[in-house]
Amino acid sequence: MTIPSPTIRSARFWLPLPSRQPLYLLSTDHYPWSEVCADIEQRPLLSAVLEARQDGRQGRMMWNTGAVLGGFDQTTDLSLGEFMLAFSRATIQLSVLEPSTAITAWQCRNAQPEAVSEAWPAAQTQLASSGFSGALLGGERGSVISFWQSGRPVAGSLPVGGVVYKLNAPQQLRTPELVQFWSQVLTMTATQSSTVADVWRSSAAELAERHPVLDPFAREVWLDQLSVQALPDLNVTELRDALLAVFEATLRRLRLRLRALPLAELQASPIWIASGAGDLV
Repeated sequence: MTIPSPTIRSARFWLPLPSRQPLYLLSTDHYPWSEVCADIEQRPLLSAVLEARQDGRQGRMMWNTGAVLGGFDQTTDLSLGEFMLAFSRATIQLSVLEPSTAITAWQCRNAQPEAVSEAWPAAQTQLASSGFSGALLGGERGSVISFWQSGRPVAGSLPVGGVVYKLNAPQQLRTPELVQFWSQVLTMTATQSSTVADVWRSSAAELAERHPVLDPFAREVWLDQLSVQALPDLNVTELRDALLAVFEATLRRLRLRLRALPLAELQASPIWIASGAGDLV
């Protein structure tokens, strides 16, 4: 397989994204950025990519479930304000993405393709056992694209066979980052429910048989107000699975949806995928 090159020269690999009928294709000369932003704000659960081209340059701005993940051009990450200035007179196209595609594509924005040592389908076992998160390219010129989280394909299409290339999403699966992440999530959840700590504790007790680290009498994992605490020598994969399960149960009992919580900054961080939180969207 030949890895596709972007039509515009770029230090950044321009990841192909699954094609859908765009919501619109227009010029900001005729439809200014203020109106584009107003339109996007009217789509509160939008997961999408906005492609911009101007004077031989290209850029992308990405949203996940209504939250701005960020933007970038061929070399630099850009805020929304910087993006609008950089592409003030651009042709833009807005296309809907699956939430898992948006998150993973954003995480892979600085990655370069690497050949997987095994050809497909043997590569699938290799990617699953390594807990791969990122994008996988196969087929003619990388036209078959799938997105993976923690060793599982979550969006896109799998190749039929042949050489495949991966783009790795950054991983930060360590105990300190993991407990800090879930503490931040619980703090944000508390803005929607004052009983989140009590529900988390009762959910943890109910899940202790399936996830022994949650046993309240063992004191391996516990809650100090809204701060998750864990012993430093716990198996990080077991801890990840337990914290994901208890938060999922907490959301269910509170009748809250993850996408309704103010988590935009956390969604844009590498720990979002590593923690498994993206699986709950």
